Amino acid sequence: MGFVIGIDIGQIRDPTAIAVAETEKRRIDRHLETHFIIRHLERIPLGTPYPEVAGRIGKLIGNLAARTRGCPLVYLDATGVGKPIVDLLQIDAPAVCSIVAVYFIHGDRRGEERTAGYRRVKLGKAYLVSRLQALLRAGRIHLPRTREAQALARELLDYEIRGDENATDRYGAFRVGTHDDLATALGLAVQIDEPVGSTR
Repeated sequence: MGFVIGIDIGQIRDPTAIAVAETEKRRIDRHLETHFIIRHLERIPLGTPYPEVAGRIGKLIGNLAARTRGCPLVYLDATGVGKPIVDLLQIDAPAVCSIVAVYFIHGDRRGEERTAGYRRVKLGKAYLVSRLQALLRAGRIHLPRTREAQALARELLDYEIRGDENATDRYGAFRVGTHDDLATALGLAVQIDEPVGSTR
């Protein structure tokens, strides 16, 4: 068992979203499978300055590490404005454990690499969406009964795949007034079955 945190950094229209998953091995029909018990879902209010976002994330990670006497693995979307947040958190790395920067790419693949002592992941949105769908269908994601979980359920219903004239797929919630930040944070937290923490 361990904890994995997925963080989708908000931009102009989407708030920053955080999903905390506890992994648990369960024996099903003579084989072990990983289940994800979602212990925390949160949206940081839209318009919160990025240093405050980084501070809130750092505090959450530090509190979880102290409470569980272990270091959670943190996957943070660094594709757009997330990179400065990654940098701010990595400055305080001993307090907040290991931060893995995730860069969204086109396609249905996931790759991981180490650069200058840091881990980073390149993650296809198609991979994230298909994995989320498979885990939900298999009953391997266990959501709490909270207002945020209800918002997440609505996001998953609003999630779409759209193709453009160049045959490029786009994934997300496209209708005005809809969001996909909690769904993305959840997808980051459950992207692999065997999360392995890293030391810096």
